[in-house]
Amino acid sequence: MPKFGHQHSWQYSVEEALEDPSSTHFWLPGWTINAPTETRFNTKEIRGLKQPGDTDKRRIDDVVVSKNEYPFSLTYIPLKRTSAPKYDMRHFHNMAMNASSASTVDGAWTYGTSLTTAINSFTIFKEIDTIQKQVRGCKISRLTSRSSLDNPVEITVEGLGSFATFADLSRTDASTLRDGTPFMWSDVHIYLDGALATFCTAYEYTINNNAQSNHVLGDRDPKRIDEIGRTVELTITRQFNDTAQYADAKNGVAKSVTIRFDDTADIDIGFRDCKFASHPESGENDGIFTHQLRLNAETMFTS
Repeated sequence: MPKFGHQHSWQYSVEEALEDPSSTHFWLPGWTINAPTETRFNTKEIRGLKQPGDTDKRRIDDVVVSKNEYPFSLTYIPLKRTSAPKYDMRHFHNMAMNASSASTVDGAWTYGTSLTTAINSFTIFKEIDTIQKQVRGCKISRLTSRSSLDNPVEITVEGLGSFATFADLSRTDASTLRDGTPFMWSDVHIYLDGALATFCTAYEYTINNNAQSNHVLGDRDPKRIDEIGRTVELTITRQFNDTAQYADAKNGVAKSVTIRFDDTADIDIGFRDCKFASHPESGENDGIFTHQLRLNAETMFTS
């Protein structure tokens, strides 16, 4: 009998060790609007030399499954906090930066605030109608945050897990975290070198941990998920009113950028030692002349 239904549950658990989820499970502090998973079995085609009498010498002799991969993606709208720091929107955001202090209820919400080498793994619990799926050993490969005029702040997370299964999860939700207000563009302020940057109309930044599945002989599932390098990219769209930015781009001047979210206690996402990657300018016939500050940052932090 086919299964029909709507996705109604998405939660996760910080892992105490790789593929070992804790007993505490969380919803994201926000509204999840898209959460696809696509298991890949990476089939291989084997084609050998054919006998003289074979009528089809181009046929495939066998198709075998190879490495299993468990990618996931998630897009959600973060909400303003309802208590501090437990329901802070940076909770999942900071997981892309470094490891948590603990996987208990109190510790799992308090992540470090700057980039480090190690990031914690977590387990995804996803339920669609009566079908329940879990992906363990998940690491964040790429996190993107964006907002523009009249739109809320939106965060997209992409990553890889090391094991997946369908099971009766019997999980108890820690909290829905849905009773809040999203960050709209009017809640966002951008500072360049400590000064408020006026006439900004959009921003987007990406933390790319370049995660890859690590496979070994004798096991089709990944042994672990490795992050092989990190890049931090930032784009700010701005109405063109500062010619000094173009000179800074040409001369390789380092900039500091801070994105401030208006909350009960303001949230800062900071980028430091930023260099311009390019300086594109609008080529439209009509409309306001704009340019984009595209930068690569050496470090970043949250506070």
